[in-house]
Amino acid sequence: MAGNGRIAIAFGLIGAMVVALVFLLLGDGDDEPAAVPTIPVTGPAPTTTATTTTTVADTTTTSLDPDARLAEVERILEDLWVAWYDAVYREDDSALADVVAVQPMYDAAISAMGRASFLAVPSDETIDVEVYEILLDRPDCLVVHFRRDLRPVLGPDSLRDLVQILWPRADGSYRLARSWSSPADLWQDDCDLMDRTDIP
Repeated sequence: MAGNGRIAIAFGLIGAMVVALVFLLLGDGDDEPAAVPTIPVTGPAPTTTATTTTTVADTTTTSLDPDARLAEVERILEDLWVAWYDAVYREDDSALADVVAVQPMYDAAISAMGRASFLAVPSDETIDVEVYEILLDRPDCLVVHFRRDLRPVLGPDSLRDLVQILWPRADGSYRLARSWSSPADLWQDDCDLMDRTDIP
């Protein structure tokens, strides 16, 4: 009987270690994607007479050099976020077709138009992106862990680390799909399983 008790205890310890290992490997990532971009709406957006528009760079080449690819992806991602916030600032829903790949990102931009409180005009001088790591780089899906700094545009609480899913278009450019909070989150399904017909 003592031998059976030792065996039961050993199996119990092994089970506890397996459970602990599963939690360690999965981390404490969110089960849901990060919220779509939120913009303070404490006052009306400033008016401007400028008629400039921001267009997404036509970056279709892919370098085999990891450092060059990282810089290329950083430029792509910054151009997309500048274009997203610029469309909101100018209240130009027609510009979103080149920027977003899913309805929630489109809806968030439409919701913020006319209600957002900007401190400065969104541009590549006021919005900064720093890519930490390319988590996945496939012909059909690009996943990037990065820092997005919107402090000059939206204030001190707008510095965030995110994971961004980018879907390519037929011309080789990219659009924003979903955002997650951490590399430990469930972003892989956005590349493998997410229905890509959900495009505005």
